[in-house]
Amino acid sequence: MIHSIPDCGLSNTYLIEEGAGLMVVDVGCIGAAQAVEDYCTHTLKRSLRAIRFIAATHFHIDHIGGIGALLSKCSPKTTILFHPLVKAYLKANRPLSPMRNWFSGLLPTLMAGRFGGRKWSDLTFDGAAGVPLPFLRDLQRVSYADRIRYLEGKRFPRYRIGFGGWEVIAAPGHTEESVVFFNETSGELISGDLILGRRDGRGYVNRFC
Repeated sequence: MIHSIPDCGLSNTYLIEEGAGLMVVDVGCIGAAQAVEDYCTHTLKRSLRAIRFIAATHFHIDHIGGIGALLSKCSPKTTILFHPLVKAYLKANRPLSPMRNWFSGLLPTLMAGRFGGRKWSDLTFDGAAGVPLPFLRDLQRVSYADRIRYLEGKRFPRYRIGFGGWEVIAAPGHTEESVVFFNETSGELISGDLILGRRDGRGYVNRFC
């Protein structure tokens, strides 16, 4: 079952509940980490130690910027899931996907009022990792590098993660390392910024990167 976390900042944050385990997708800011904690504790009545995985649909700061804050309150066994290209970003030898199509990509998103920051913690992050600007290339560092599991090997680009029926599928487009999370049994899909939603319920492909 997917829970959409309310008041989670600039990007949508999702919590997936499968039996005794939990997985969180797109913890984009410190505020999102706090919102996940509040939702788990007060709505689901679950401990953060039940979180098995923290994952991201892509390596942009507004989708990873609260991972460290949340991870610090989770079990020592909680694992971070990333596309294998993130390994190259963190070693500072590969730049993030460049930002293009400002008017046809970002502007419609802003006009639709998709960015929902309401409090200061929605604009605070673990660090500068995930900012796709050339002068910040050497700042692609995270505090949890030893907790990352890269989705690579013979099973990728379609990777069953061992959590219910959930799979991670490579979906380059918005960024080269974009992925979607798919459950074939339930028909549920989490696409991050690859597919954006209009207020009338229809979706469209994001052209920003």
